Amino acid sequence: MFKWPFLRWKVRIRKLFSPKKDNNKKPKKKTLDKILKVFLALFLLLFISFIYPVESMYQPPELPREGEIAKDDILAPFTFPILKTDEELEKDKKLALSNLHIVLKRERNVSFSVLNSLNQFFSKLDSLNQNTKGIDLREEKLSLVFPFLTKESTKLLANTKSFEKLKPTCLEILTDIYKIGVVNDFENHSFENLNSVLILQEGKETLVTTKDKILTLTEAKKELSYLARERFKSDALYATTAYEITFHFLVPNLKFDLEETNKRREELLASIPKHKGLVLKGEEIVEKDQIISHSELEKLSSLASSEVKWSFKDNRWEFVLLVIGRMIFVFSMILILLIFLYIFKRELLFDTSKLLMITILILTEVLLAYLIVFQWQLSEYLVPVALTSLLLTILLGVETGLIVTFILSFLLGMMHNFNLNFALVSLVSGSVAAYSVREVTHRYKFYRPMLYVCFVYVVLIFLMESLKFSHTPKIIELCGYGIFNGFFSTVLTMGLLPMFESLFNITTDITLLELSDLNNPLLKRLALVAPGTYHHSIVIGNLAEAAAKSLGANTLLARVGAYYHDIGKMEKPEYFVENQMGFKSKHEKLTPSMSALILESHVKEGVEMAKKAKLPKQLIDLMKEHHGTTVMNYFYNKALEQGASEEVKDEFRYPGPKPQSKEAAILMLADAVEAASRTLEDPKSSRIKAVVKRIIMDKFESGELDECDLTLKDLHVIEESFVPILIGVFHPRVDYPELVEER
Repeated sequence: MFKWPFLRWKVRIRKLFSPKKDNNKKPKKKTLDKILKVFLALFLLLFISFIYPVESMYQPPELPREGEIAKDDILAPFTFPILKTDEELEKDKKLALSNLHIVLKRERNVSFSVLNSLNQFFSKLDSLNQNTKGIDLREEKLSLVFPFLTKESTKLLANTKSFEKLKPTCLEILTDIYKIGVVNDFENHSFENLNSVLILQEGKETLVTTKDKILTLTEAKKELSYLARERFKSDALYATTAYEITFHFLVPNLKFDLEETNKRREELLASIPKHKGLVLKGEEIVEKDQIISHSELEKLSSLASSEVKWSFKDNRWEFVLLVIGRMIFVFSMILILLIFLYIFKRELLFDTSKLLMITILILTEVLLAYLIVFQWQLSEYLVPVALTSLLLTILLGVETGLIVTFILSFLLGMMHNFNLNFALVSLVSGSVAAYSVREVTHRYKFYRPMLYVCFVYVVLIFLMESLKFSHTPKIIELCGYGIFNGFFSTVLTMGLLPMFESLFNITTDITLLELSDLNNPLLKRLALVAPGTYHHSIVIGNLAEAAAKSLGANTLLARVGAYYHDIGKMEKPEYFVENQMGFKSKHEKLTPSMSALILESHVKEGVEMAKKAKLPKQLIDLMKEHHGTTVMNYFYNKALEQGASEEVKDEFRYPGPKPQSKEAAILMLADAVEAASRTLEDPKSSRIKAVVKRIIMDKFESGELDECDLTLKDLHVIEESFVPILIGVFHPRVDYPELVEER
């Protein structure tokens, strides 16, 4: 502790008489913040309570096993349907889909267009033949105009007599083909296994047939060749030419109507009954001391499934009580989160943007869980709970990541039919994710949490499913889901992290570490333009990092903040003593007030440069606060010597604000003690200690540290961490004899 016995009562006196902050300065903003926080809590409560089906929290009674002996008579308390098993429903589905038709649309304008194009072809052919003399010249022109024809076919068509023989035959062949119908292909669609085809023409059903009666383009090619040979049995050249012409103009005239096919498919599936009989009210399901058979077990299972719906229908109060109970459960989870934040992370509780981020992540997880399990009917092991754990741990700390993981795991487990397996797997995997990512400082190091999360998912899923005697293929499938979940959650975290940092003004250690690279353009320019300031910043970075480590503050933020805190000096480096390199000070020709303005401007200019370079808000705050409202005593005293009154003192103050965080206070003290230590002519250890103590005392007594969370013990710890580093930097050097001689 400091050996200043009067400090404790002095602090109390200052707090008693110092002017209090005007809490009503921005009443509207504070009121809006409170309203927004209440709205977030209510929205979270209502969203989680009502997004899931009411019966999702219903725990069905434990059913007896087939072959057991019934202990009591079981009568049907109400009339209920006997539900089909999954196997029976799948069988009915396959049977229903076997009656599904592939719907094709006949496009009449296609055949008209193709036949018209064929007529135009022959008209053009006739015109060329009539206007060109000489067979050789006609052949040359035809080969240029109709390049799809072979040389032999071109030679045949150059003969005017072939025109009259080929034209009607080609028209007949295409007409016959289009009567059958041509489709592109059957294999490129999800219903390729279906055989029945329904052809629609102008919205009306015209023909029901089978796939083998419809020609695909490949089959139509063969059919054209066959029809051409049939028409010209005695002349193979005519048959080949007719095939070449017709195939060139052939276009499918049947088109898949996917919308209509899928609509009919959905109607067929919807028409499948979900039950296979009824049990009437009062009917005996099982008789006492009777062995329970498979059919009776199906009835008991159907009774358990129908009980919650019947209960709500018969007694509205049960429905209301269940909703109230669910809301109380969700409210208790939210309350636990708020209490934790109040005790351990109070700064988050008063930060609306951070609360909004936590709310968004919780709502997203709940929504994803609902869609994956209830809507898409997929495994609960695909719900990416680890995603929220990873993001919150990196952005807000491991404590926040763990408590939100705990809350989410219990919420999701209870909402999914009291699925404790799901809750346990989510809790453990999310906790491991938070633990594994707590010290990730480089983006490439995300492979470690990825491996950890995947491994935990596989182990837990294997244990859970093995204890339930699940089949080996199912266990392997679920383990695959766990591996995918771990991989996907980590990759998605890497993608979303920069977006969350930007949206909510959060600076992670990953970003800070990237900014600590001395090859950063701003720092490289600082080293070139203001080398004294650059060296000064590096030393301060070491001081701030050591002090922050001793106090448990953010060491990386303190060090990086020190690197950038004086970048504004690059605009006028020659006006700052560390950059004058023994030259005459330029302030000697300036008035004290002008010198004070130049010194003060480096803070404003540094902030503008930082904003332009898109540095994080936390670093910009450190730039603003590292001088607080300190008086520039040298120029103030100089002004007094020149006859100024003491009333001008405020003109020689930095604009502030005072340090608001431990890191800002540490930076202020490190900056001051480093500058003061440079002025010592004989920097002995005792003198350095005395200077450090005096500087810290001056900052404390002037009230510069009033708005940050530092205690007297913290100030003593800071002093103890500064001194060894300053002694190492400024310790006196021994003159070597050979160097003395050279001088």
